Amino acid sequence: MQKLRIALGFSLAFIAVWIGAFAYISFFPENQIPDYTKDDGKVSIVATIYPLAWMASDLDPAATISTIVGPGLEPHDFSPTIDDVKKIQDAELLINNGGVDAWADDIINDHRSGPTISVLTMLQYPETDPHVWLDPVLMQRIVESIGGQLELIDPKNADVIRDNVSKKVAVLQGIDDEYRAGLASCSVPEVVSSHDAFGFLAKRYGFTVYGIAGFSPENEPSSAKLVELTDLIRSHHITTVFFEEFTSDALSKTLASETDAKSDVLDAIESLASEESERLEYPGIMEKNLAKLKTAMVCQE
Repeated sequence: MQKLRIALGFSLAFIAVWIGAFAYISFFPENQIPDYTKDDGKVSIVATIYPLAWMASDLDPAATISTIVGPGLEPHDFSPTIDDVKKIQDAELLINNGGVDAWADDIINDHRSGPTISVLTMLQYPETDPHVWLDPVLMQRIVESIGGQLELIDPKNADVIRDNVSKKVAVLQGIDDEYRAGLASCSVPEVVSSHDAFGFLAKRYGFTVYGIAGFSPENEPSSAKLVELTDLIRSHHITTVFFEEFTSDALSKTLASETDAKSDVLDAIESLASEESERLEYPGIMEKNLAKLKTAMVCQE
């Protein structure tokens, strides 16, 4: 009798499963059965710093982009939170610089296995000067690399991605054209900057920038370096000592005052510094920087 009850129980359970499956299929026709194995269809892109996020923006219509270092924060000495670590770990595509965001290296090595574009490694540049995004020609190569990776991750949108990459490359080429024309003939092709961030820009367009500090704004210049810069500004008739919103303006203004030069802000675009820069975004900030450089270096078009 006990065996009969057990057999009957299994039979009833088996029948119940089949009835439930039939009801499920009847309720959801074949082409409407929900697929719980897929996510929301979005491609999650995480960039460590703003200029990398801008490069990835508007390429894939299915992508969502988040930036680890938010507006008003200085990326050199940034400390990621647990939530930041999780974002880096879970991103379907991570884009990091490889220099200014050195704090991300251990996270990537220890917690990440997905596709990652490390910009300086991809370009085969050393990490001594990480500010590669200030060169709009190199930026074109970075955008193309991001687009290629997105095509692999989201092949159904490959045609749209390629078209959007072409559009962004055209924007960057337009910036390059403006800089070449605007800085082609300058009477004083030299400036001083509080932070040695503009080497890529200067090399591309044929001017010289002298940094008060090193590649990191946290570096302190020696007294001998300050005396050397004071003599240089006077002897070369340099008109402007630039500083950045994220760095102290004290040394720049002191040098400018000692040498009868002007002081002004030049944006290294490491992150969005203000509401104005959020409105301008990368192309607008680059245009504003160009206008200041043309004035500082006494350029004629």
